[in-house]
Amino acid sequence: MLAPLPRLYRDLVVVAALIVGVVSGIWITQVTSVSLVAEAGALLGALAGIVAAYVLVHDFSHSARSARIARHR
Repeated sequence: MLAPLPRLYRDLVVVAALIVGVVSGIWITQVTSVSLVAEAGALLGALAGIVAAYVLVHDFSHSARSARIARHR
């Protein structure tokens, strides 16, 4: 989605997604009745943040090019 961004901005998006994931994971474990400790919520949130960061900065629009095979005779 955001793949044409410069390297610095992609890194900032990844860091922001990880921070939001960790904080929301901790918040969910504290607010809901899920019996997880904050560390487990932070770990699950970090995993969700990694997935979100990958989806945000990965370029899905490119198509695979066929490789050219040179045959020597």
